[in-house]
Amino acid sequence: MEFIKKRLTFVLVGVFALLVIAGFFVYEKVIAEPQSDQNIEEIDLAFDPEGVYALLLPRRDGNALSLNLKRTASYDAIKYELAYNSEGIDRGASGEINTEDKKGEYEQEILFGSCSTGGTCVYDKDVENGTLTLHIRKGSKAYRMITQWRLQQPDVALGVLVSGDSHFTYRIDPELNFDLQLINYTIINEATGVPKLPKGKNVTGKVYALNIPLAKTLPPGEVTVELAENPLEGSQIARFEETKNDWVIYETEIKGSVLKASVQGAGIFAVLSPEQTTKS
Repeated sequence: MEFIKKRLTFVLVGVFALLVIAGFFVYEKVIAEPQSDQNIEEIDLAFDPEGVYALLLPRRDGNALSLNLKRTASYDAIKYELAYNSEGIDRGASGEINTEDKKGEYEQEILFGSCSTGGTCVYDKDVENGTLTLHIRKGSKAYRMITQWRLQQPDVALGVLVSGDSHFTYRIDPELNFDLQLINYTIINEATGVPKLPKGKNVTGKVYALNIPLAKTLPPGEVTVELAENPLEGSQIARFEETKNDWVIYETEIKGSVLKASVQGAGIFAVLSPEQTTKS
């Protein structure tokens, strides 16, 4: 009887030891697992002036666009989803950025369609409106940023380019008699961030990026921005020029929540308002 008790004790001790060892390995695996693979709840974020943002550039034939992500170096993981509709069918593309090299910029061409290994491509037709979703992670925090974009042909649009939410309009000056077919395509996309702002300025409302194919020129025109509410006194429409790496602030007409300004071409557009100082 005593022998059986001792044997039972040894068995129980052995089982307990195995459970402890198994628990240790499971714990170690969970701790060692990269945080990006764990289930982190995403927070919807519409805009971060110092965060990542995207510029979409159309290809000359309108069958593809270039996704250019800016200010990516400080993030641990970035994924994107481009969605659009073609002839009543939902289409799209997705991808993940290799953030290990900590580059500040990432560029990827995205086809509106697919190509076979033999080089034959079938393109989606009647692509016009879509969304871009960015999934970004920084440390233990994850964010989701959803924006709209719109692809247009200036000649078909009669020189009036409108954003997906209809709150931004670029009207090409008709007196210039510019051949709109030379531009081919344009894309207006909402931006989730902005280049470094001028000192003493804040962004009011959405930021819009209007881009055309490389080596093309968008003639001067009038920009109209409609805000959700009346802006602060002194607010102005501004355009960021990539080539000069600087903001150009324009003389702006304000009527209620609608702002208008004459501008000189494509770029990133925003309504800049004076910073409000807090009185002590």
